[in-house]
Amino acid sequence: MAIQQQDRTEEVYRRGIVVASNVPRETYLEFCDGEPKVSVKYRLIDGKVVAHDLPLDPHSRVQGVLTGEMYTWNRRELWVMGETDITVNTRDVYRPDVCIRPSQRRQPPQRQAANPSGNPYPTMVIEIGNTESLNSLHELATGYFSPRTNIQMYLAIKLFPRRRDRTFALLALFYRRDQPNPTVPCIAKSFGTATLHISTTRFLLNIPNFPANSLTGVGRGQVACDGPNLADYQLAIPTNLLFNDVPTAVPNGTPNNFFIDLWDIQSAYSGVLRP
Repeated sequence: MAIQQQDRTEEVYRRGIVVASNVPRETYLEFCDGEPKVSVKYRLIDGKVVAHDLPLDPHSRVQGVLTGEMYTWNRRELWVMGETDITVNTRDVYRPDVCIRPSQRRQPPQRQAANPSGNPYPTMVIEIGNTESLNSLHELATGYFSPRTNIQMYLAIKLFPRRRDRTFALLALFYRRDQPNPTVPCIAKSFGTATLHISTTRFLLNIPNFPANSLTGVGRGQVACDGPNLADYQLAIPTNLLFNDVPTAVPNGTPNNFFIDLWDIQSAYSGVLRP
């Protein structure tokens, strides 16, 4: 599954590769439970097993940085987990790169659990797209916020390939179930060392009900993302949504928001690109 990447339209619209069709959800979950080592990342979409990304260094490095950063928020009462199969519909099973769940979230009935383990859904999921396209990442919001789940937040990180001048674009899309249009990103933040390609900007501005002023960051009237702790590049994660459906609500002393410093992601991605 070799993919030649250039920061153009392909990074917006590339489709995943269908590996198998008409696969029942139970069969797919049995395969996942005893799967051999597979060299691609995949999910079940409408009964099709779709390969969507490659577990290469850029993807893995960003995944590790996000997992580590979220782990520091509340080690006792928030469980940060890696790839976990999550049923979002009868014929759809996703596997986010990172997810987070309160340790005390209410236990659902078995038929409403996130997967055969019987556990609750996470309150936040993260997907990282390296070879996966922007459109594919965006479409996942519909599944993550389906009526079957009670996931509250979805963060998509799109890694664009390095350009000839050695710069690169990065994009964070943040979706919230409590918004009027949950499957439309309420935040779209450019945070690379280059501005977004015109095809990326057009895609975002053509999303129905997407407010143009939600697209901010590099190339959109804000300062460069060139160091840690810059106010424009701190992504606020509301703790009332992180602790959704916890009987005791948000623990005492917890701030209103935790933060992801997007500079950390840019730095991690830059560090693993080939010289």
